[in-house]
Amino acid sequence: MKRSGLYSVLLGLILLFLSGCNLPRQSVVKTEEHTAVPEETEVTPEPTETPTPEPVRKKIVFVSSEEAPDVTFCLSRALEEVCAEGYECETAGSADALDEDTVYAVFAREPEDLSSLAQRFPQAQFIVTAAPGASYQNQWVIWYDEAFFPFLAGLAAASNALDWRSAGLIPNDSPVWGSHSEEAFLNGAHYFCGNCMPSLAPYVSFPLVASLPSGSAPDAWSAQFDELQRSLIYTAFLSEESLSDALLQKMVTLNVRLLGAGDPPAGLENNWLATVKFDWTETLRQIITRSDAGTKQGTIPVVLSVTPGTQGELFSEGKTEVLRRAYADLLSGILSPYSASKEYTE
Repeated sequence: MKRSGLYSVLLGLILLFLSGCNLPRQSVVKTEEHTAVPEETEVTPEPTETPTPEPVRKKIVFVSSEEAPDVTFCLSRALEEVCAEGYECETAGSADALDEDTVYAVFAREPEDLSSLAQRFPQAQFIVTAAPGASYQNQWVIWYDEAFFPFLAGLAAASNALDWRSAGLIPNDSPVWGSHSEEAFLNGAHYFCGNCMPSLAPYVSFPLVASLPSGSAPDAWSAQFDELQRSLIYTAFLSEESLSDALLQKMVTLNVRLLGAGDPPAGLENNWLATVKFDWTETLRQIITRSDAGTKQGTIPVVLSVTPGTQGELFSEGKTEVLRRAYADLLSGILSPYSASKEYTE
């Protein structure tokens, strides 16, 4: 009985041990700890380059002259366009307006004390209208003669006229045309065609010129052209002073080829041969460009501009070249606007 009781105890322990082995195991789950990361705020990077400053406006001082009204008028009109391109401009009656900020000093008439001014303001470029030849390191000379333009206008009219029948309506008191306008216009035509006698009637020595004060009434200019047209004008050079509605309406009904120093008037484009003018604006631009590029001294003639119009096929490149060569001869002294430079015995 003791043994059986012992066996029972042993059996119970075995069963208890076996039952303990089958007990479910408690699983352990490791949880990862998440650390909250703060959101990054956008930071505007500081500029690495300093902003480009506005360019300094160069100062131009224009000194007008009552003794040179033609140049004063032409330069003042040209400077209106140049100054609109980004310059600080001032107009004065004397050189007292110059200061240390002056970059370009433009004189309608060469000042007598240019030498001292050039030394006093070495940073400035002095632009004067005078005979060719610059005397100082910071001096530019615009080479110009008041009779050059009317001479070339007369030449342009004669070289484009059928049977030499050309004429001009020009002012006798205009700063653009000068005080020798009629004489120089005739000389320019005669330089090209000599006596300029037509082959068909009416036989008149051409060119014909009508000159009036600039402020003349439109009817006065129109009446002058009527007188010229009696000789059957084929080509006419019209000054800006002569243009008016009355004259333009008359021109529309006539078969007259026209030239002028400005743009063709509305309604007359089909009659327009060419625009011939002295371009003072382009002359100043060229001086400023060369000076900015490092050239600080020189002489430049007023730029001759020739722009063919609607009838440009009649105003050939060869005729443009005739004007340019004549201008070069005027500048060199081979030709004089105050003489036709030829002898006529007819």
